[in-house]
Amino acid sequence: MKKRYLALAMGTVLTAALAAGCSSGTGSTSESASGTSGSETSQEAESGVKEITMWYQENASMIPAFDQRVADFNEEYAGQYHLTIEYIPRGSSYAYEDKVNSAASAGILPDLLSLDGPNLSNYAANGIIIPITDYISEESKEDMLPSTILQNTYQNDMYAVSFNEAVSLFFYNKDVFEEHGFRIPESMDEAYTLDEIYEMAKEVATPEMAGIKIIMNKGEGLIYGLSPLFDSAGAPLISEDGTKTEGYINSDKAVEVAASLQRFFTDKLANIDPTPTEFQDGKAAMWIAGNTGQIPQFADFPDLNWGASWLPRVGEHMVSNCGSWTLGISKDCKDPDAAYVALEFMTNSESTRLFGEVGGYPPARKSAYEDNAQWDEYPYNIAKEQLFEAAVPRPKTPVYTVLTSKYAEALLDIFTGSDPKESLDAVASYVDEEYARFVDSMK
Repeated sequence: MKKRYLALAMGTVLTAALAAGCSSGTGSTSESASGTSGSETSQEAESGVKEITMWYQENASMIPAFDQRVADFNEEYAGQYHLTIEYIPRGSSYAYEDKVNSAASAGILPDLLSLDGPNLSNYAANGIIIPITDYISEESKEDMLPSTILQNTYQNDMYAVSFNEAVSLFFYNKDVFEEHGFRIPESMDEAYTLDEIYEMAKEVATPEMAGIKIIMNKGEGLIYGLSPLFDSAGAPLISEDGTKTEGYINSDKAVEVAASLQRFFTDKLANIDPTPTEFQDGKAAMWIAGNTGQIPQFADFPDLNWGASWLPRVGEHMVSNCGSWTLGISKDCKDPDAAYVALEFMTNSESTRLFGEVGGYPPARKSAYEDNAQWDEYPYNIAKEQLFEAAVPRPKTPVYTVLTSKYAEALLDIFTGSDPKESLDAVASYVDEEYARFVDSMK
């Protein structure tokens, strides 16, 4: 077999400086993720304590909750297991994925590897994470949101369990909407159409205030925030089996959606370089896809009178985005049995509920919504309805990181004046060639 092709990230690969392994009683001479010395690790191994290491993205809003659950785990399993977590910077692009790529090549991944859900097919296909189907009980699986099961499955095996879900809402400035007498949808079936939003943006845009904020960020945020519009139009970005983008990402319907988005920029209704808080600062009247995780931060903007509604649609029915960070066992883990004990704990109902309370992210387990007033009240109830009724994961393919990067590049080109058909044709050609190389590398 040829050396496997790791299409994990676009950009510079960062040097891995962290040696991490799962100690099952033999000790370790390398420095652990928390800075534990080799002698200390050996002492713990001799006492029967199994060391487990874990990586998670450096998400400031979530770190307190993760620290709490790691402490809870170490207290509950004192004398048996000890979990150490390290927070890896992600930056505005793919720095986290670059570090995973580097560590995977060097064979120094942590025992438990967090990953952004859409990357799972890539990680699984390349053997970076291992199947965990046999570890997951029927009771545990039944409690998972269906969207997370679909996201975390590759070729009929589950490879990870989600910490939480993610979902966006359509945010609007209530003062502006009331001034212009815009209707407010009262149900998912009444969600705004993209054409309707365009007309509203034209009416409210001024030199001081954009009609709408469309770009969340220029990396993963583009496919996360905007691909639901393509799905709503009946224009999925890739074939169902994840092997082909030709005729999908560049279909007539997909080109129409891209052209519809382009006009927001050509008509100067949206900024190509919005500030992170453009909507919160009153510099944009709408925000097409802001995460529920942003809602707790709105309190820092007392002058913002905001409202939320269902994501917009292009076809007859709206489609919701979904998919967030998830936890798997890496190929370099020496004791998967021990690692799964920690994985189950860090993704159980109590954990995912806490992550929702602290970070504003939807829980990934059904039981976490029981007696949970947060997700029964506006606007979180809208997010909950989208997840349970309309969620579609991002494209599942081993070359996802190539797809998302090229998709983002194409949309930015389109937003700045490039021909939508030519731009999407180029993406289809590039991604399909990359998939062919991937298949060849696996022979």
